[in-house]
Amino acid sequence: MGKHRYRDVKHADKFIETLSEYWAKAEPYVIRVGIVMGVAIVAVGLWLLGTRLFGDRSDASWEERFQMMEEAVHNAPADPEAAGSKILAKMDEFAAEHRGEPATAVTLLELAQGHERRAAGLRDEKPKEAREELQKAASAAEQLIADFPGFRHVATAHYEAGKARLELGEWERAAEHFEKAAAAPIPSLAALAKWQAGYCYEQLGRLAQARLKYEELRVDPAAGWCAEQAEFALAQLGRRPPKAPQATPATPKPSSATPAPSK
Repeated sequence: MGKHRYRDVKHADKFIETLSEYWAKAEPYVIRVGIVMGVAIVAVGLWLLGTRLFGDRSDASWEERFQMMEEAVHNAPADPEAAGSKILAKMDEFAAEHRGEPATAVTLLELAQGHERRAAGLRDEKPKEAREELQKAASAAEQLIADFPGFRHVATAHYEAGKARLELGEWERAAEHFEKAAAAPIPSLAALAKWQAGYCYEQLGRLAQARLKYEELRVDPAAGWCAEQAEFALAQLGRRPPKAPQATPATPKPSSATPAPSK
C-alpha cells in the first residue's frame, strides 16, 4: 500500500470529510505552532530555573540572619549580658558581609537600637563604654541612611541616629537627624523628632528655632504628650533671653611701631 496523507483519504462520512478539510487548511501551520510552543516551553523552564537559582541566592542572607537570631534567642537565657554582646558582634559582621542587601537594612536598624540599649545600661557605672556603644549606634543608623536612602524606615533610622548623637552631646548633628525624622508620615515619630530637635536647639542657644519647633507641637492635634511638654518648654523659653552668639576674639595685629632702643 502506498503512502498517502490523511487529507487525501476519502470518507463517505460527512463529518469526517469536514474534519479532513479543516485539517488540510491547518496542516501547514501545525509545525510552526509546534515550534513556537516548544520554544515557549523551553523559555518558561529556563525562567523557572533562573528564578529558583537567583531566588535562593537572594534569600540566602535572610536565611542566615534568621539562623543567627534564632541562635541568639536560644543562648540568651544562659548569660544575657554575654549573649547580647555576642549577637551585636555577629550582627555587625553580618552587616559588613552583606552590605547593600535588604536583610542588612533591618539588621543595621536593630544594631542601632541594640547599642543604644546597652549604652543605657552602662551609662551610670561605665560611662566610657556607654559612649562607645552610642558611637556604634550612631554609626549603624547613619550607615543605614547612607546605603538605603529609600528604605521604608529611614525616618526611624534618622531618629535613632539623632538620639545617639544627642546623648553624645553632638547637638548640631542630632538636630539635623531629628529634622529629617520630623518629616516622617508617622505622627508619633514626627512629634518626638520635633520635640528632640527643639531641645537640641535650646542647647545650641538657638532659641528662635527651638520656639518654632515647640509652637509646631503645641498646635499639632496628633502630638499627644509632646504638645504638653512643648507648652511647658515655651513657658521656660519666655523666661530666658535669647543667647547672643559668642564673638570671635580678634586676632591681635602685629605692631608697626619700632620699639625704642633700650638705654
